[in-house]
Amino acid sequence: MDSPTQARRLFVGDLHGCLPELDALLAKFAFRPGIDRLFSVGDVVGKGPDVPGTLRRLKELGAHAVLGNHDFALLQAARQMQAGRKPKHADYPASLGEERDEWIAYLSAWPFYLELPDIILTHAGLEPGKSHPAAMDPRILMQIRTWDGSGQDLNRDGDPPWFECIHPGKIIVFGHWAKRGLIDLPGFKGLDTGCVYGGKLTGWCPEENIFLQVEAARAYAPVHYN
Repeated sequence: MDSPTQARRLFVGDLHGCLPELDALLAKFAFRPGIDRLFSVGDVVGKGPDVPGTLRRLKELGAHAVLGNHDFALLQAARQMQAGRKPKHADYPASLGEERDEWIAYLSAWPFYLELPDIILTHAGLEPGKSHPAAMDPRILMQIRTWDGSGQDLNRDGDPPWFECIHPGKIIVFGHWAKRGLIDLPGFKGLDTGCVYGGKLTGWCPEENIFLQVEAARAYAPVHYN
C-alpha cells in the first residue's frame, strides 16, 4: 500500500501583485493544490503588475494570508472614498478592477496574525514585551522593523531589529523588510526579498526546511523601503 502523501506548507514573501513570480515559485516548489498549503505574509496589493490576478490565485488555492500595511492601506482608502474623501492611496482600490468589492471583502477577512502549532505568521514582526500577538498593537504587527522601547519609531537606524528583542516559543515567519533581505535565524524567517523592486520572490517550506527563490521578471516599482 502506498504511504499517504505528506502535505507541505509554503510561506511566501511580499507579493505586491507579482503574479508571474508567484506562479513561477509555485511551479518550482511543485505545489500540489488540495494537498500542500500556501501562506502569505501580506502586502499582496500595491505597486505591482497584477493585484487582482494575485488575489485570485491565492483564493483559488485556498491560501491563508495576514494583513500587511499595504493591504490595510487599501482597506482604509476604500472606506475613505466611500465617505467622499480622497485618501493617500486612492489608486489601491482602483487597482482591483471591476471585482473591487469582492476583493475588498476578501482582504477584510484577513487577520493581523495567524498562529499555527509550530509557527506564528505576521506581516512585520512581534511587539517586544508582550507575550502573545492577541495583546499586541496591530500597527506594530504590520510595521515593525526596529524597536525603540516604546513602539513610537519602528524603523530607526541605530535601534536593534525587533527579533533581537524577543524570545518566542515558536518560529516567527514575516516579511516587510526588503532592505534587510532574507532573514534565516533560529526562530525567525524573514521572507521579503524585494520582488516588486526587481529583487526576488522567496518562499520557505518548514517541512523540508528549504528556501526557494525566483528572480523578478523586472522592477515594477522604484525602490522605496520605508
